[in-house]
Amino acid sequence: MPTPPGWLWVKLTDVARLETGHTPSRKRPDYWDGGDISWVGIKDARLHHGQTIYETLQKPTQLGIDNSAARVLPAGTVCLSRTASVGYVFVMGNDMATSQDFVNWVCAEALYPQFLMYALMAEGDGIRRFGKGTTHTTIYFPEVKALHVCVPPVNEQRR
Repeated sequence: MPTPPGWLWVKLTDVARLETGHTPSRKRPDYWDGGDISWVGIKDARLHHGQTIYETLQKPTQLGIDNSAARVLPAGTVCLSRTASVGYVFVMGNDMATSQDFVNWVCAEALYPQFLMYALMAEGDGIRRFGKGTTHTTIYFPEVKALHVCVPPVNEQRR
């Protein structure tokens, strides 16, 4: 199928910064008790698939984030579950962190987050085919880094 006029095929990592997540240690209560950092887990992804997420079920403390590989990502980040429950997609409505079960894209100005979310949802079956493993399906980073997306001008993405 030909590309519509004004649309371009681009490598996703050329229009969005690829990030991942991490889980602060569960063995350290001070990393979780009374936390106020929004942190997305798989249960949140199931509840908010195809939506913008504003609240999460679990919240680590700043100490937990600071002592892990987790990073707080900006609102508008697009997240895709890549392990166990592969294929849940959502957009962060606030600054949040995610577990390692996600790949996250911080979009450049040329890529509207909701457009990317819908594009990933439309390719759900194709994306799930990238998963490897029988007991615990995972999409690994070489496949994620190879993803391409056909994007129209931003004004059209917003429509």
